Amino acid sequence: MEKEFELKGQATPEQIAQWKEEVPKKFGADAKVFVYQVDDKVCYVRSVDRTTYSAAAAKVSTSPAKFTDTVIENCWLGGCDEIKKVDQYYFGLSDFLEEMIAKKKGSLTEL
Repeated sequence: MEKEFELKGQATPEQIAQWKEEVPKKFGADAKVFVYQVDDKVCYVRSVDRTTYSAAAAKVSTSPAKFTDTVIENCWLGGCDEIKKVDQYYFGLSDFLEEMIAKKKGSLTEL
């Protein structure tokens, strides 16, 4: 029998279930838990809430990269720390910030 491949930073099904239960309670009913996988590594992040967004936006004036740092650090639930520390992995995760921002788009029409 072949051993199942395990990713670095992989959470247990119980931990994932706990995050999926706790995150909406703490950060709003529409808050989500995301999994990001790259190579043999995995991490888990939650959607961005207004408090995290405000904290990140306040840091943009000192350094645009601080916005991303603040979002990832505050929304990180667990996983392989290499994703936060190795530039190539970090930049890959940062490409998904837009998807992490929990928003509902409507329509805007001029009257």
